[in-house]
Amino acid sequence: MLDRLASAHRRHQVHALVELDVDEAAARLAAAEPHVSWTGFVVASLARAVAEHPDVNVRRAGGRVLAFDHVDIGATVERPSAGRAVLDVVTVRDADRSTPAEITDLLHAVKVGPGADHRPRGAMRAILALPGPLRRAAIRVAGTRPGVAASFGPAIGVTSIGMFSRSWGWAVPLAPLTVIVTVGGVAERAVVRDGRVVARRMLPLTLSFDHALVDGAPAARFTETLRRTIETASVLA
Repeated sequence: MLDRLASAHRRHQVHALVELDVDEAAARLAAAEPHVSWTGFVVASLARAVAEHPDVNVRRAGGRVLAFDHVDIGATVERPSAGRAVLDVVTVRDADRSTPAEITDLLHAVKVGPGADHRPRGAMRAILALPGPLRRAAIRVAGTRPGVAASFGPAIGVTSIGMFSRSWGWAVPLAPLTVIVTVGGVAERAVVRDGRVVARRMLPLTLSFDHALVDGAPAARFTETLRRTIETASVLA
């Protein structure tokens, strides 16, 4: 984790704070069979938006830009271990082709299961045994090779703080994520609809982009697609 933070500290992040009307989504989630969690719904919606905007599904590899041809999403979850809660990461592979219920089941399995085996193997095991400065330098050099950079995991990540907050937050930038979506908690807020002030269930999201890879206009287009996908709850149709 410290290596990922150190690698990301030179990045220039841009953030988009959006609040989405999820009245339609809440009604469909309540009636969904099998069960779909809010995080499963958001990950599925995010994956569809990424599939429409592949220019955000990228990573820098030295002087080149590596474009992924699969939409994989990295999601953080808490699970119990030795009497305490620990953070784990699960990769939802081909998330744009998975149903919200399938993603929900995968996330739940990681939350209650033994967790994934993250032990390094091969050359990475030897690299991680080096002292900190040498280790980070070796990882940076290795990451200039597209094949190695692709092995660092997804370019898109999701973290949820909805169980702790009804407002916005944003994740600390982590390499090698290009886009990080921080999910807040759903809460009723006063909004204007058809000239009237009404109470609607709203979902706060913070989208963080690596500005070296994603410019403002592509980020804005991606954000609007994600907004439409979530507000119409199209993945639950």
